[in-house]
Amino acid sequence: MKEDCRIIAYQKAVKAMCRGEPIIKIPTGDDKIGHLGKLLRKLYAHHKKIYSEYQLINKIITENNLNLGLNDTLSHVYDSCKQLVPYDRMSLALLEKNGTVLKIYWVRADYREIKLCTNATIPNTDDMLQEMTNITEPHAINDLSKHSKKYPTSEFAKTITKEKIHSSLTCPLMAIAKPIGFLFFSCRKKNAYKKHHQVFCRNITNLLAIVAEKNKLHKMIRNRSLLIAQKKDLEQRATHDALTGLYNRPAILDIYHKQIARAKRGGFGIAVIMIDIDHFKKINDSCGHPTGDIVLYQIADRLLHCSRSHEYIGRYGGEEFLAILCPYDKTGALKAAERFRSVIAEKAINTDHTVIPITISLGVAVNTGQSILDENTLLQQADDALYTAKNNGRNRVELAINK
Repeated sequence: MKEDCRIIAYQKAVKAMCRGEPIIKIPTGDDKIGHLGKLLRKLYAHHKKIYSEYQLINKIITENNLNLGLNDTLSHVYDSCKQLVPYDRMSLALLEKNGTVLKIYWVRADYREIKLCTNATIPNTDDMLQEMTNITEPHAINDLSKHSKKYPTSEFAKTITKEKIHSSLTCPLMAIAKPIGFLFFSCRKKNAYKKHHQVFCRNITNLLAIVAEKNKLHKMIRNRSLLIAQKKDLEQRATHDALTGLYNRPAILDIYHKQIARAKRGGFGIAVIMIDIDHFKKINDSCGHPTGDIVLYQIADRLLHCSRSHEYIGRYGGEEFLAILCPYDKTGALKAAERFRSVIAEKAINTDHTVIPITISLGVAVNTGQSILDENTLLQQADDALYTAKNNGRNRVELAINK
């Protein structure tokens, strides 16, 4: 009857293991059935270990899918593997400079005396390091003090000896059949690592290799985005006026040359508007140049925001602006110029010290596509029209007369 009770308990235990449920008690004894109970206990312990490994690996996969960083994943591995692998220290090192340098990317230990710290680099010429990293499968050394004597000149051997490490498990992170780095489990006890530790750590490093490559890809994307942003910033600085944000003189003239060529090919009209701030010298003299800069900026901002997509405005020099309108006829050009004039005149400019009423004068030159199109002539005509506007009382638009 006693034996029957134990068999029933064993049956319940096996069923519980199949369902992944915890087992409260497995009875044992010194007879044959009792020995079966001892074997079931060992099987249950192994079952729990495999389940714990599965949970950890599943956690790493989940973190990878959630795009968590490599540091977060490594910290989780460090905190979760204690019951599965013996270690006092764990570190990740990545190969850099075409595999000639091994750089410590991440390290944690249960003690303070860390000698091989994050960002430390070891050249691949180090003979002991060469042996440890020239592998494609997890490799255990269970007596480092004895092993390192074969490499008396190795700085790597000297450093880990100072940390009193006696056992090491080196696990390569493989990508396209080549190691990209290594996960090091280190223990201050001798003979710490067995075959099953190597099998488990191979699964961990396979997943970490994916995370590391993903992390590297994200870094490349971030660097590429940064380079694109820097390129755009340099282009902006090269083509735009620092004070007003408008196109600078070389850039607006380049646009002018291109629009002239486009107008010649298409046989349509192009308009040029010269713009000058009225009495700007008086503003500088009476209010100071910082106030003058505010006026320039405010006028440029208004002109920019009231312009259309096919209207290009640049700072031509000093308090002068140049607008290129293409394609445009005489009527459209005059309407655009009046729009520019009114948006400036309708509201005074507030500065730190005072409110300044401001106006602009504009000279318009238009080529209809029927006359000979000469870019120098068109600019000169717009400039002449601007001076006519100035002489006729300012705050007005004048159209150049084609001769």
